[in-house]
Amino acid sequence: MTTKLAAALALIFLAGTCAAAYPERPIRLVVPVAPGGAVDVVGRIVGQKLSVLLGQNVIIDNRAGANYIIGTEIVARSAPDGYTLLTTAGGHTINPAVYRKLPYDTLRDFAPISHIANSGGLVIVVHPSFPAHSLQELIDMARASPGKIIYGSAGVGNLTHIAGEMFQVMAGVKLTHVPYKSAGPAINDLLGGQIPLMFGPSPAVMPMVQAGRLRPLAYTGLKRSAQLPTLPTADEAGVKGYEATGWYGIYGPRGTPKAIVDQLSTAVRQLVQMPDTRERFAALNLEPIGSSPEEFAQFLKQDLQKYAEIATKAGIQPQ
Repeated sequence: MTTKLAAALALIFLAGTCAAAYPERPIRLVVPVAPGGAVDVVGRIVGQKLSVLLGQNVIIDNRAGANYIIGTEIVARSAPDGYTLLTTAGGHTINPAVYRKLPYDTLRDFAPISHIANSGGLVIVVHPSFPAHSLQELIDMARASPGKIIYGSAGVGNLTHIAGEMFQVMAGVKLTHVPYKSAGPAINDLLGGQIPLMFGPSPAVMPMVQAGRLRPLAYTGLKRSAQLPTLPTADEAGVKGYEATGWYGIYGPRGTPKAIVDQLSTAVRQLVQMPDTRERFAALNLEPIGSSPEEFAQFLKQDLQKYAEIATKAGIQPQ
């Protein structure tokens, strides 16, 4: 064996050993919302399962602010070594339609890993002291007092914001939007009665609805929620064609080695099929997906275009 051949074989062996060793240390999973929001709930479920499957701790790092932008930028600028990952939801592909300039490129600066799950819809919820007991009563109140009813959201460009803007257009009403840093603080204020209304993410508000701490008026999917089968959809309640659904995904920074992306994607696809994960997702009104990186990349392109069109129809001006 020649010296050059031996050296080449040694490099190949070393490369294989390094790849096989991943992960060798804890992984940081950036969740770009405050604790208690829907993305946080999903991120913690995924992080816990990834820890088991990968044999390393997955540390949740909550970096809230600006509808995911602060936490997302951190990941975009991180080393592409598989040790800093990002979990987000639909706001990731909505942001380009509502912000004039982002500190990263939504598609180019990330390595899609897997589409984790879909949310069948949001729950339009009010504080129990609010007079409306149905969606039609809310519409009647809003028409009688334009701009007087406040709804909170998880931030400008978040689905909980866009859903409210779409509702105003399609129901012919005027509400006043109050954006929060993330869903958790908005829900806390809703529970405390500081705001009366929210188009709430199912994973975060469903437990509050089931406990009687929030009153549901309608569901924003076109199909009723299995967890709230008696609750009508907004479409059934009179806002024909209204639909607002969400999703959750996981990424690495651009340039993350394909072997690591594939390993992580395989792990996500495994964890979403675990019976206890499926049970937890079902309780949160989530449909497990678990896609390949290529499928997720294609989904992101389509979703980006979808929300660009929705923002135009809703008359949302980029900030």
